[in-house]
Amino acid sequence: MHTYNEIMKQAQQLDKTKEIVQSLTFNEDAVDIVLFTGCGTSFYLAIAAARYYQSATGEVAVAVPASELFLHTDTHILSNKKYNIIGISRSGTTSEIILALEHLNGSENIRTMAVTCNGDTPMAEVANEVIALNDISEKSVVMTQSFSNMLYALQLYAAKISQRVELMNQLEKIPALVKTALGNGEQLKQVTEDLTKKRFIFLGSGAYNGLAKEATLKLKEMTQTECESYSNLEFRHGPISIVDEATVVILFTQKETKDFDQALIKDIQKLGGFVGVIGIASADLEADLIIRLSEDIDDLNRLVEVVPYFQLLAYQRAIFKGYDPDKPRNLTQVVSL
Repeated sequence: MHTYNEIMKQAQQLDKTKEIVQSLTFNEDAVDIVLFTGCGTSFYLAIAAARYYQSATGEVAVAVPASELFLHTDTHILSNKKYNIIGISRSGTTSEIILALEHLNGSENIRTMAVTCNGDTPMAEVANEVIALNDISEKSVVMTQSFSNMLYALQLYAAKISQRVELMNQLEKIPALVKTALGNGEQLKQVTEDLTKKRFIFLGSGAYNGLAKEATLKLKEMTQTECESYSNLEFRHGPISIVDEATVVILFTQKETKDFDQALIKDIQKLGGFVGVIGIASADLEADLIIRLSEDIDDLNRLVEVVPYFQLLAYQRAIFKGYDPDKPRNLTQVVSL
């Protein structure tokens, strides 16, 4: 299974990514807005990366789907602002990314960076800077270690730009924490091997909202399961109406949300929903499944530590239901227009 092998080898790849990014130097000229962009998984990565970057550097950062940049340029790009546009693509050949970068290429107020697992591509050629993780060559259709490594690379990039040593010190612990996480997947089977559960919902706020969206996509890609994602407290504003005994809610808890999460968990459970929590959970937190993460690093710096859990959840569910994760329905590794 290519998908399984690529999930389980993430820790050693993260060590290589750390070495690559730490060896690079970057343009640090000031801009007004750092805009992260991608398609599908790479766009969800962009959401998490943008929120991390803004927190780490104090600079304005946003995330936009790549197609928006050439379809609706004026709604995202202002002529009187300077931009660093960071395009994300595993293959470096995604049509919309290339179209977006080519469309903006040559603008005096814009510089570009390509983040990819293939540095010898049109995307890399058109960008002003490149973070190329060439040692990652996924054979799987769905993105797994490419997602975690490109996100980690962008966190390391933000730490370098910010010159905040404490961020880099925490990020350097990530490969070891991911290795531990990869060994903790068995506890997910009480969810993944229960066929009475038909619907999955992932809740994450802040940078974790990008992870919640990616978790949803992984489960859809591998199993065609009905699933959705929301910001934690937004869930009560309508979506909670679909909760019943067939519903699983996976909630990414954080320091900022913990005082509100228990009440939300109880509301979901009253409606029959099964709630799993991933994060630094207090000893008195109650849920149906709790995966407690170490307190070695801050929530924002541990984004990549969370990734293996929802990847393994999707993989385990696919295997249990008899799907082949290496051959997801209706999908190809690269989308070309």
